[in-house]
Amino acid sequence: PLLRRIMTGLANRSSPLENLSMSHCEFEDHCVEGIFSFFKDKPEILPRKLTLVSHGIGHDDDRCSIMTRLLMCQACSLEDLTISELAPSDDEMVDIATALERNTTLKRLMIDLTNLKMRAYDRIRLLLCDTKNIIATYNSNHTLGVLGYEMRDSKISSYLKLNKKYSDKRLVAAAKIINVHFAHNFHLENFDTMKSQLLAQLVSFVNLGFRAWEEAVDEESKENGDEDEGDEDEGDEDEGD
Repeated sequence: PLLRRIMTGLANRSSPLENLSMSHCEFEDHCVEGIFSFFKDKPEILPRKLTLVSHGIGHDDDRCSIMTRLLMCQACSLEDLTISELAPSDDEMVDIATALERNTTLKRLMIDLTNLKMRAYDRIRLLLCDTKNIIATYNSNHTLGVLGYEMRDSKISSYLKLNKKYSDKRLVAAAKIINVHFAHNFHLENFDTMKSQLLAQLVSFVNLGFRAWEEAVDEESKENGDEDEGDEDEGDEDEGD
C-alpha cells in the first residue's frame, strides 16, 4: 500500500524530484522491481537522487537489466543512485558499465562491488578511459565520480577522482588524452582517424589537459603523503607507549 501511494503521487508529476529516499523502507524484491519498472515507463520523472534498500536485488538478471535500461535512457536525469545490498555479478557490472557509456548525468553510483573480478574491473576502466585511440578516450565517460563503497583498483580510482574534480568535462577529456596518448610512447598515427575539427579542438586544449592532469596528480600525491604522515604519527605513538 505504501509503495502504491508513492507511485501514484509520482505519476502525477511532470518534472523530476530532487531526492527520493527509501532508505528506511525495506521493500521486498518484487517491490523494488516494481519501482524500477515504473521509472522505466516514465524516465522523465526520475529523481536526481534515488536511495533504495533491498535484499538480494543483485541476484536477479531482470532487476539489473531494468536499471541498466534506465541509465541508458536519454530522458534519465538521475545523478545519484544508491541501492543498498545490490552486489552485481561480473556480467551484471559489465551491463551497467555499457549502459553508462552514453550517460552524462550519473555522478555517483553506490553499490556493493565485493563480488567483482578482473573482467568487470577491466570493463569499468574501459568505460572511464578507453585507450584504444584518442577519439575513444575523448568519448569515454567523464561524469561518474564515485563508484561503490570501496574502490580497490587504483587506476579506476584515479579516473573517478579526475571526473569528480572538474565540472568542465573538456578538461577531464583533455587530461585523460594527455596521460594516455602523450605521456609514454606517442606516435603520429594516433591522429590518423581524427576529423580535422576534433584535431583542432585537441590542439587548442592540449595545454589545459597538461595542467589539469598535473593538478590531479599533485592532489593525489598530497593525499597519499598525508596518509603516510598519519601512519608515521601512529607509529610514533606506539613507540611512546
